[in-house]
Amino acid sequence: MELRSFVRPMATLLLALASAACGNREVGTAPESGALIVVVNTPIARAGAVAIHGPTTNTTIVAHTDTLRGLTPGQYSAQANNVAAPDSLVSPVLTGVVTGSPVMVEVGQLNSVTATYTIRGGSGRLWVGKWGSVNLAEGFTSPQLATTGTVAAADTLGTGTDSITISGTAFDSAGNMWVTDYINQQILKFTPEQLASGVSTPAVAILTSKEPWGIALDAHGNLWVSFYNGNKVLQYAAADVHGWSGALTDPTPALTVAAPNGPLGLAFDHGGNLWVAGFDVPMIYKVASTAIDAGGIGGTIAPTDSLESAFLVHGSGLAFDRAGNLWEGTESGYIVSYTSSQLGVASPGEPNFAQQGTAYSFDEVAFDNSGNLWAGTETPDVAMFSPAQLTSGDLSAPARILTAASGGRTFGLGFDTHDAALPISSSYAFVGGASTPRRSTPPQVHFRDGSRPGNVQRR
Repeated sequence: MELRSFVRPMATLLLALASAACGNREVGTAPESGALIVVVNTPIARAGAVAIHGPTTNTTIVAHTDTLRGLTPGQYSAQANNVAAPDSLVSPVLTGVVTGSPVMVEVGQLNSVTATYTIRGGSGRLWVGKWGSVNLAEGFTSPQLATTGTVAAADTLGTGTDSITISGTAFDSAGNMWVTDYINQQILKFTPEQLASGVSTPAVAILTSKEPWGIALDAHGNLWVSFYNGNKVLQYAAADVHGWSGALTDPTPALTVAAPNGPLGLAFDHGGNLWVAGFDVPMIYKVASTAIDAGGIGGTIAPTDSLESAFLVHGSGLAFDRAGNLWEGTESGYIVSYTSSQLGVASPGEPNFAQQGTAYSFDEVAFDNSGNLWAGTETPDVAMFSPAQLTSGDLSAPARILTAASGGRTFGLGFDTHDAALPISSSYAFVGGASTPRRSTPPQVHFRDGSRPGNVQRR
């Protein structure tokens, strides 16, 4: 017979007292063990990653609210690890704060800790660096990236009245955005909190004596910047970078790479090898990780190998896809690629893929979670080319065009968060991609043609 409503609370209380009188055996499920409730609160329907550390050496990761039973009595601590939520284009990052930790787990008692997650500022966006006088950079959400046509940016960073020339964009593991301002000769850092608030004053502003363009971070957190006018790439040590604050002038580099090709775009493979796009000379330099390691603090090294082709004239942006293929956007209007197999041999030859299908000048390029290639175009547009286009070689029109309502020319761009599967390991095992060379007519190379980055003289 069903209990009447006024009887149920009393029945529940009696059941609880009976359980306590019996030692609350359900708590740990095993003799002399305890239990811990881990509450995980997330702002979207995504899992967290709460690490539970106890008196034993094992660590348990809890994604959703759960009760851990059979625990050895003792002190437990909880840490809310960052987690990237899955998304077809660009993933937001969840960061958490734990309350109730550390906590003592005892036999017969049921305690709890709570992890509350929020979306990290600036994440889940494609950030686009601009040339103009409106916004320094603009952020576009995954739903916006799935549309086409003119859109207003979801986030804007730094409204200015002076000329702004953001050429390179990169994110570190903490979600800080680093950009290079080419003409104004600056390197700027914006924190996740600043990305969320749209401030105009960066956390770090470095005034350099040369023109910085490309920017990248390696797996160890070292910051790399290419200086076009200086024909060099500088490495700044992770420990120094972490300590930078406010206004600086030309910090001491940890390593200098001599790059007399007019270096612009930078990219690392998973083997730690650095690749450098050349604007003045149609070459992509490779700087082997072994050479970087042997360079020593304060040393100077030279590239160890290179890719050379007329298709690489006025090279600007570099990126690796999931298969380990290297892609370059050039200001002469070409999208160029070498397969991972080519990169693993002594004489790679001509690129496997080289197409000029639009009127754009391409600058920084980046891949999203679905393998679409996005490129700055030196117009208000950001162009996207699908994996099918990159395989077939038909770049007559982008698969999608995103145009910022604010105008300004697009150059640097980067995903926050970068797809963790990019790039592939240094084994260069070829997987997918175009296996038959797909190349249009190579451009004529005119040295001393008066071109400067951002202002190619077309012929």
